[in-house]
Amino acid sequence: MAAARTLLIGYGNTLRGDDALGPMAVEQMRAALPYLEFVSCHQLGPELAGQMAAFDCVVFLDASSAGEPGTVQLQRLQAGVTPAGSFTHHMHPAVLLELAQTLYGRAPKAMLATGVGASFESGEGLSEAAQRALDEICRVVPRLLQSPDLW
Repeated sequence: MAAARTLLIGYGNTLRGDDALGPMAVEQMRAALPYLEFVSCHQLGPELAGQMAAFDCVVFLDASSAGEPGTVQLQRLQAGVTPAGSFTHHMHPAVLLELAQTLYGRAPKAMLATGVGASFESGEGLSEAAQRALDEICRVVPRLLQSPDLW
């Protein structure tokens, strides 16, 4: 059986402190996981739906201020299961899954890995808490990709 085609999408504003966690995770994992494909972007947009539809699995990498700083939260995502208000300023990854399903007839399996940061002020670089979360994401995601039963 062929290996699952996997896309990692890291998103966030690299000029807003800990919000850079998603793009920084992509850059850190790119060298360690060269068999995957990566996208790094400022924010999620509908144009990603077509690209996602070509993959078996997608892992979204993001930062959040909700939760204990330095921790990582994993969430399984499904097309058609989107939070209320998720198509406003910040597009939720589940909306992209729904778009991929609707427009391209296929939505990949998907997970959201969120690192909880402590500082989202203007500036570059991560807080100590966000750095811990980044390190944990870079440990957890490769293990997740080797455990399809978790999906």
